Amino acid sequence: MPILRGMRIFGPPGTGKTWLARAMGNSADVGFVAASFAQWQAAGHLGDMLAAMRKSFADARRQAPSILFIEEIDAVGSRLDSDRHASNYRHQVIAGFLEAMDSLAREEGVIVVGACNYPERIDPAVLRAGRFDLKVEVPLPDEAILLGILLRHLRGTFTDTELRALAQDAVGCSAAEVDAAIRQSRALAREADRPLVLADIRALLVKPDAGAEAHRWRCALHECGHAIVGAALELGAIERVMLTREGGHIMRRPFDRAGVLADYEAELAYAMAGRAAERLVLGEVSGGAGGPPESDLAQATRIAMALDMLLGLGVHGPVWSNVPLETVLRDTEARARVRARIEAAEARAETILGDRMNILQEMARALAQERLLKGDALAEWLAHVRVQPRDGGRAGAG
Repeated sequence: MPILRGMRIFGPPGTGKTWLARAMGNSADVGFVAASFAQWQAAGHLGDMLAAMRKSFADARRQAPSILFIEEIDAVGSRLDSDRHASNYRHQVIAGFLEAMDSLAREEGVIVVGACNYPERIDPAVLRAGRFDLKVEVPLPDEAILLGILLRHLRGTFTDTELRALAQDAVGCSAAEVDAAIRQSRALAREADRPLVLADIRALLVKPDAGAEAHRWRCALHECGHAIVGAALELGAIERVMLTREGGHIMRRPFDRAGVLADYEAELAYAMAGRAAERLVLGEVSGGAGGPPESDLAQATRIAMALDMLLGLGVHGPVWSNVPLETVLRDTEARARVRARIEAAEARAETILGDRMNILQEMARALAQERLLKGDALAEWLAHVRVQPRDGGRAGAG
């Protein structure tokens, strides 16, 4: 069996990635060196930053056998990033990091553990075989884990029934958020010279919102829309569908595909499926599909643009051009093509969901109530989704 030299731990903030890495070092009784890109960058200019990086790797070698834990490895960036700002700096940082990683590959005794929130932001060369081969996801805790945290801190102060109800309402919070809410609530109670009350903790974990039920229903429809279209188009194993404080989260393990036009158009339909589900059931869409660079609209826009500019599957034929996204979208015709692809993808998702309206609404009701669908319960819902034949990539070919 090959010896793995690197592991990547990924998941949302506050899920315990750093704690897990430290526990690995303690349980194995080996040296542990902690570093981060923020720490390296704080050393100064590029030369100082690279020197700080090399020192962390050297410290890990001196303590071998050891674990070198690197937080925020997604901060290394990617040379494929369309943002040209500071691109030369980013290239040199990535080159320095790859050189340091490769130097460890020629020696024994050091395992590199990298933690990140956004693995899609990492340069492909950093993730290639031989660097971070073992991948461990640390997802947000489910109701059972949250209940365990609450019982550990609050058993005897509140009844198990009260804590179980709070755990269900807190699904979507991280363990760090729960710990922080308990500490803050205790501090407030001490300051007011009164006993701790459950309402203090609930106010910090569950957003007070007069329209909470309607918002939760919209989010449940949105996430179930993604799940159903993903299953209908066989885009990968849907493993978790969860409502969070910010909206929702879905965990999908994609299948390997050939990368033909039909594959990308299926991914576009998946990206727009949440928005399509909102429109189909509620008659209007929210801004929940947009926002940060990881949002549905951002991903759909990148895919639609890449078909023409990067992948040779669009209007320009076999031509590659790494023009920044914002530059492409300033061109009226290019923007119209991108928009047409995205709107066609949303219409396709709406058609798929329209044929499965009963499943969509019943599954969304279950998600709104339980906050989390996974395992056998999720598999049972998706088993009812009939697979949709691919169209061979004809639609929206530009």
